[in-house]
Amino acid sequence: MPPGLSHILHILWLPVASFLAGVLNTIAGGGSFLSLPALIASTSAMGVGAVTAQATNTVALWPGQLTSLVAFRKQLAKYGWSLLPLSAASGLGGWLGGLLLLHTGNRMFRVLLPWLLLFAAVMFVLSFPLGKWLQTLSGGERYNKWLLFGMVLVSVYVGYFGAGGGFLVMALFGLCGVHDIHEMNALKVITAAVSIGIPAFTFITAGRVQWRFCLVMAILAGFGGYLGAHYSRKVNQRVMRWTVATIGFVTAGYFFVLNAVQHP
Repeated sequence: MPPGLSHILHILWLPVASFLAGVLNTIAGGGSFLSLPALIASTSAMGVGAVTAQATNTVALWPGQLTSLVAFRKQLAKYGWSLLPLSAASGLGGWLGGLLLLHTGNRMFRVLLPWLLLFAAVMFVLSFPLGKWLQTLSGGERYNKWLLFGMVLVSVYVGYFGAGGGFLVMALFGLCGVHDIHEMNALKVITAAVSIGIPAFTFITAGRVQWRFCLVMAILAGFGGYLGAHYSRKVNQRVMRWTVATIGFVTAGYFFVLNAVQHP
């Protein structure tokens, strides 16, 4: 395929991937499996580093979390002020993860990228049996100190990379007595809005966002997130989880091969 045509196809695929990422992040998580590779492919020819692409991807997908918050507002309203410590823990972890990303070199991030994608895909596969096991251990207590501590650790990963973080969060909720999948999704959305929003602001102030791509991605991801929240109850969660996991494994394999070719 001619280089010019390949670049055009990458540009055309990016808006579609952004919309689908917004949908996936709300329904099952893992939207970065689509949006980040599409963004890297679209920007690498312009000399944009992998870290900047990841920072741009984080900022672009954040509006999808905000629109999902609107859709889940009724489920979240009953928690009231009890959401504050959970949000604070998410924000602290996200901030630390964002700082860690900014101090990672582009080449190191490209080396880590397939491993991060592989980890996220494995978490997608393990999330269903892990969730069932965690339910058997739960004593029914919500929002205990271990949840807040775990939320900080998970949010570091979310702020640094993000993909698969939603299932880590849902596993924590299962351990602390939240077992309803729709309730989990609602709480996951608010923690993601904070743990992604704080590093997103950090990336913006550090000047690491490619706005020519970010704005279009943000609009489409936001639209996709809102639609995904409304239709999440009608989607077969098991099928969606395996679909997203397959995308993750394929994407991880692609970057493993790409790294081996570029840096044998």
